[in-house]
Amino acid sequence: MSIESLTFDDTSILNSKMMEVSMEVQKVIANNLANAETPGYTRLKLDFQNSLSKAVKSGSISEVENLDPELVEDTTNAPGLDGNNVSVTLEMNEMMQNSVFYNLLNRAFKTRMGILKSAIRG
Repeated sequence: MSIESLTFDDTSILNSKMMEVSMEVQKVIANNLANAETPGYTRLKLDFQNSLSKAVKSGSISEVENLDPELVEDTTNAPGLDGNNVSVTLEMNEMMQNSVFYNLLNRAFKTRMGILKSAIRG
């Protein structure tokens, strides 16, 4: 078994992809917050849950690696008088949840690398 197969296995690839998606989610949330006062602005979100589920169920790690979240308009919130449907409270809540998710993924990655380092050192 090579060191490359330990560090670039399916779990590591999935973890890395999810960290990448989480960073993109953070950018979209920041964009929504920046446009919270822009008349006519429609909230955006990254839609990746369905495609991630399909990629994982397929058992093909290449599908996970090639996962490309779709940026979509979110019209679930009713727009205000100015036509803007961004809720600062909702965005802040999603930002906090996304931050916790990213930190958990980062911790999992660091723990995994720590275990590998310990195993190599003996």
